[in-house]
Amino acid sequence: MMRFLHRVCYTFPLFLFVCPGVVSPAFGQSSRAAAERAVRQLEAASGKKVSASFSPATDVVTFLSLDPEAPLTLSLPAGTTAEDRARAFLGGFGAAFGIQAGDGIVLERSSRVDHLGMEHVRFQQAYRGVPITGAELSVHLRGSSVTAVNAKTIPDVEGLETTPEISPAEATRMAASELQRALGITDATLSEPRLELLNQGLLEGWKTETRLAWFIEATKVDLREFIWIDAEHATLLLRFSQLTDNRVRLVFDANDPGDGVYDDLPGDLARLEGEGATGDADTDAAYDFSGDTYDYFWNEHGRDSYNDAGIWMVSSVHYCPEVDPPPDSGDCPYANAYWNGTQTVFGEGLSQADDIVAHEWTHAVTEHTANLFYYMQSGALNESYSDIFGEIVDLTNGTGDDSAGVRWQAGEDIGGSASVQFPVPVRDMMDPTLYGDPGKMSDSEFDCRDHWFFDRGGVHTNSGVPNHAFALMVDGGTYNGQSVFLPIGLPTAARIQYRALSYYLTSASSFRDNYDALNQACQDLSGAPGFPLLGCVMVKRALDAVEMGAGWPCSSPIPRVEPPPLCSGEQAPSIWHYWDIETSGVTACPTDAWPTSLAWCLNSSSSVLGAHATSGEKSYWGFNFDEVSNYPVTVTTSGTLPPGARMQFNHSFGFSNSGSSYDDGGQVELLDSPTLTYFDGGPLITAGQPYGGVISASSDNPIGGESAFVGDSRGYTASQLNLSSLAGQSLKYRFRVATDTGGWDIGWFIDDVRIYTCALCLQNRTLSAGNSGVADAYRASVSIHTADGFTVGGAEDLLLSAPQVRIGNGFEAHGQMTVDNTGCIYIPPG
Repeated sequence: MMRFLHRVCYTFPLFLFVCPGVVSPAFGQSSRAAAERAVRQLEAASGKKVSASFSPATDVVTFLSLDPEAPLTLSLPAGTTAEDRARAFLGGFGAAFGIQAGDGIVLERSSRVDHLGMEHVRFQQAYRGVPITGAELSVHLRGSSVTAVNAKTIPDVEGLETTPEISPAEATRMAASELQRALGITDATLSEPRLELLNQGLLEGWKTETRLAWFIEATKVDLREFIWIDAEHATLLLRFSQLTDNRVRLVFDANDPGDGVYDDLPGDLARLEGEGATGDADTDAAYDFSGDTYDYFWNEHGRDSYNDAGIWMVSSVHYCPEVDPPPDSGDCPYANAYWNGTQTVFGEGLSQADDIVAHEWTHAVTEHTANLFYYMQSGALNESYSDIFGEIVDLTNGTGDDSAGVRWQAGEDIGGSASVQFPVPVRDMMDPTLYGDPGKMSDSEFDCRDHWFFDRGGVHTNSGVPNHAFALMVDGGTYNGQSVFLPIGLPTAARIQYRALSYYLTSASSFRDNYDALNQACQDLSGAPGFPLLGCVMVKRALDAVEMGAGWPCSSPIPRVEPPPLCSGEQAPSIWHYWDIETSGVTACPTDAWPTSLAWCLNSSSSVLGAHATSGEKSYWGFNFDEVSNYPVTVTTSGTLPPGARMQFNHSFGFSNSGSSYDDGGQVELLDSPTLTYFDGGPLITAGQPYGGVISASSDNPIGGESAFVGDSRGYTASQLNLSSLAGQSLKYRFRVATDTGGWDIGWFIDDVRIYTCALCLQNRTLSAGNSGVADAYRASVSIHTADGFTVGGAEDLLLSAPQVRIGNGFEAHGQMTVDNTGCIYIPPG
């Protein structure tokens, strides 16, 4: 990787000459403050305001656009490559994106000079050679001038763990087990595990921690699953399908030939480029409409097939997925179409709709441009761009009914038996609410479910918002207080969309990123011949009408709560009860499958998810089943609870939910000794992770309507309870998982339960003869020194593996002992 000098010079209009130092935040300075400082320096240097959008998940810039009249011109030798020019800019202003001096970025691709005279350099962010999932940055240049930068990056990566605790083989085993448990699939091909740093908030739009993960892609003819396994704690972090549920053309017939044997895709070759019609409606339509799609992208955008390198376009029609055991009819008729990474596949009748064929091929174009993840906001954009270009082909190929009544409908030409499998059309881009999709961000139809299980976060629903914006750009209209009174027409709107997709979006782009991308793409094109008057004003009005720049309208999931200290100030815990989960009579968790018994199980290194513990090698796991269940794990303590007692336990959970509607959850319960009844301990939580919501009363969950731990803790946290009201009682406590039939999730993990009181911590304490008869325990994290022949006439034990000395009652000191502490724990005997 090429490194640059610490000072790079820039020239600006009006002969201003500037050489700023490398922008780097002071120790402890927030990422937001450092990013804002870099933007201000850029504004001061250019003399013009810089437009900058900030990520709510990372607090750094996601889109930066310079005024066209004040471009940032790099003073570098002639012939400097586009990559070197981009790195030079980041060397001065990388802090805006949380990147220092261009370190930690790897070139992904650098474009040729496009028809507007611009170059585009895309980088992948990495740390210590490990790529960060979805973290990409593109610098856009016109000669030696920087015009814009779009980014999805993670700041403050220094110190992230990059050494895995589990092996690639273990990650592969876990991925295979997840496929079998969740999808019943045992014959997928699994890629070699690849280490990545995954921050789900980058994909989901809210703050989360970054975790070291093994990434594995599972594929077969109708499967393409992306899987991330926590490389430290051996748990499933994220899984979703990247299978998008649409000139040399090859069309294959994938239908069962009638002998009950189902061949792998693509099937039997039915029509090859240049051959005449076959008479089969699905085959000929797939051939013709694939050609229409190729011709559109070539004629309008100069793109040679979906990879821009002339690759053959392979389609299969009459597809029916194999079932086990496969009857002669298979799973027919198959009501779906998809792009699987190498070809398009169509169920019966679906290839007869030109917009569906073009939709699936646009997924292929997207994979070779922005490469949008098929999940959450990026997934909705992935769907929308396919809807948009699918409809463009539909409206420009001279085929079918394009009259005003059906102009913005999707799938209206589906033929054959497929037309009775689901209502057609499937969408209306000018009025998405007609078919249950939102027309703007604040519509009630907007899907806030944040789990991949629910359409991967609403990818087919929330796409209605950018779809509607495009239709307004093309045809105009008044909506939501915005008047698009000068529509820009289909060709211009299409060029803006294509440019945004090709250059200004990255794999984890959000709706706000799309807002910035489309405005910038419009600005790039605004000087082209024939560009409509006020075109970019109308584009912005269309985007504002659907509220695309307003930010994700869904409430964020429960944020990760850092574990609280056991005691505050100079106090330290006196442990009364400690359950480390290392010994138990509870049934061990399965080693090669997910739990099936409605009971807690003991996790260990040999379990399906590994130990997933905060200490030692074991934890308790209560799985979140997709059936009605209500099961606790109970623990009995000995003795009576001392005054002022607290309880703190470590836990990690993921319970099924649909946005802020919670189906499943967990509760901590305590026994009231006088009445011998358990009561909910949630109201006693005073620190750490509280209950996060109420279980839906409309579900069939046994604790519907009650508060509980819900949603996702996003890693291990801790909860602390005040048990003062139970002083003097014997104590039992239990953890309860309660679920319904609405869906499943990873469940609840428990480790390291402590019940204790807090007392003053004894620091830097010297014991001498004057301490005779005083029983204490002293823990030194630095050292223990003895002098003058110090001896103990009572009990003297070295506890655990720490330098801790317990002094028994009635000891006699001869000399002295000094305990030097940087932190200590006070534990009275007994």
